[in-house]
Formats: sequence, C-alpha cells, structure tokens
Amino acid sequence: MIEINLLPEELRVKVRAKNPEQVSVKSSLGFNQDQLFIYAIPVLLGIFVLAHLYFAAAVIFKNGKLVSLNRKWLAMEPQKKAFDEFNKEFSAVYQEAGITQVLNNQRVLWAQKLNKLSLNLPAGVWFNDITVNSKNITIQGSVVSLEREEVGLIHKLLDNLKADTAFSKDFSGFELSNVQKRNIEGYDVADFVFTGVLKNK
Repeated sequence: MIEINLLPEELRVKVRAKNPEQVSVKSSLGFNQDQLFIYAIPVLLGIFVLAHLYFAAAVIFKNGKLVSLNRKWLAMEPQKKAFDEFNKEFSAVYQEAGITQVLNNQRVLWAQKLNKLSLNLPAGVWFNDITVNSKNITIQGSVVSLEREEVGLIHKLLDNLKADTAFSKDFSGFELSNVQKRNIEGYDVADFVFTGVLKNK
C-alpha cells in the first residue's frame, strides 16, 4: 500500500532515524560473538581429544615398560636362583667354619698333655691308667723308692705338672686321692690316683 503525505514539510512528523553506525556495530558484535562461540566448541573438543590421546599414550608406554621389566626379571630368575643357592651354601660353610674355629679355640691338645706327663715324670714313677672325659683327667699310677720317699715323689710329680704352664693352663686344679702302699718282693710300692679338673669354656 502506497502512502502519500500531502502536508507541507514543516508540518510533517519527523521520525527519528536510527544511528546506522550503532546498528552496524551491534550487528557486527553479535556476529563476532556467535562466530567465536561456534569456533570455540571444536577447539575445546580438539584440546580434550589431544589430552585424552596424550594420557592414553602415556599409559600404553608405562604398560610397555612394565612388561619389558617383567620379562627381564623372568629372564634373570635362573641367575637369582643360582645366587640364592650359592648364598645358602656360603652361609652354611661360614657357619661351619665359625663352629670349627670355636672348637679349635676350646679343644684340649691331649697329645701335648700326654707328652708333658711323660717329661715331668720323676724316676721311679709310672702310670697304670689314664682316663679322659669332658670334665677331667684321671691318672692312676704307682711309685717305688729305695729311699722310701714314695709320697714325696708323688708330690714332686704334682708340683712339676702345676709348674708346667703348657700342661696346667687348661685345668682349674689337681686333687690327689687314694694313696695305698703294698709290698712286692720286699719293695714298698705306693699306688696313687690324682685328678685334674678341666676349666669350663
């Protein structure tokens, strides 16, 4: 429909025109915001996908490394078993060596003791029996003396053994007992028994 306004110019109602710059700015701003929103969604999705791929790759890499280490550990299992067996054998040998050393330190050298008994034996004295156990040594002997000094010779034997450090070092004391005299074809013979008590080690 066509409208014709026949009123003079000065009487016409003037309609205020909109600012074209303002309109263009608003429309321009509205267009840019919509565009930004539209483009932001794919960018965010892309970042999310990249982060997901990164973490997935990291997990795969860690799993691969774990599998590799497990394979190496399984490959080393025979060596580990051999090392454990060697360690057990070495420990057993070391323990046995320690026990042997202790026994060597605690043992009594009876061959040396018997040699000392022979060396310290006065003339006219002899041994009839020597008994050794873990606690003591028991010696039975006899003595004959033309000067009738049987008891003196027995005490001389004991004094010699006490003075001999190599013999007496393993004993805590000596005890003389059961001295008995008898006559054999006109000679007086004294039978004696003395005991040496071993030290506790």
